[in-house]
Amino acid sequence: MTAPATGSAVRTAQPTAERPARRGLFVPRHPAARYSRDELVTLARSGVRGFRLTEPVTLTADAPETAARHLCALRDAAAVGLRTIWQGTLQGIPTAQLHHLDPPRGADRTLLWPVPHGPRLTLRHGPGYLQVEDRREGNTVRRFLIDSPQEVRALSEPALSCVAEPELSPDDLAAVRSLADRGLFLRIGTVWFALPVRFRYARS
Repeated sequence: MTAPATGSAVRTAQPTAERPARRGLFVPRHPAARYSRDELVTLARSGVRGFRLTEPVTLTADAPETAARHLCALRDAAAVGLRTIWQGTLQGIPTAQLHHLDPPRGADRTLLWPVPHGPRLTLRHGPGYLQVEDRREGNTVRRFLIDSPQEVRALSEPALSCVAEPELSPDDLAAVRSLADRGLFLRIGTVWFALPVRFRYARS
């Protein structure tokens, strides 16, 4: 499984050239819609506040690719400051490491975990290294300096941010497992999903 191509599904929210945005607006988005990073930046700069998913979502470990793609979409939207309001459930998927992402609302509108206020798990690039700041556990802050070339690659390459284990080389798999030990990758079934948000301030 590689990162899904842009345009793989019909979109319900369009970049501003096609649909003028109003500042603070949550635009409708079908759960299957995918946006490139540049398209997300364009939406954020237009004044869009975020997305409101048009259908409930059930994430299950029995459909790991679908679950991982959805979580990747939450992560990538958060990276440019876009929120996602969605209703759904997670079945057989650990949630403790997902508290930096927007939570699902149940049928009774109850949030599965608190809405994150501000970046909670961020990834920034330096010359030959990555810096990770983890604030998922209350007031505790953990910082990681990652300078192993293979681990830098695992967290930097878009194709490795959401990938099925059989598609990983032995070196990439070793790096992903090492990062998972530090809470930076999550395995759902046979799919590995990078957790840190590659933060990019997009507001004009």
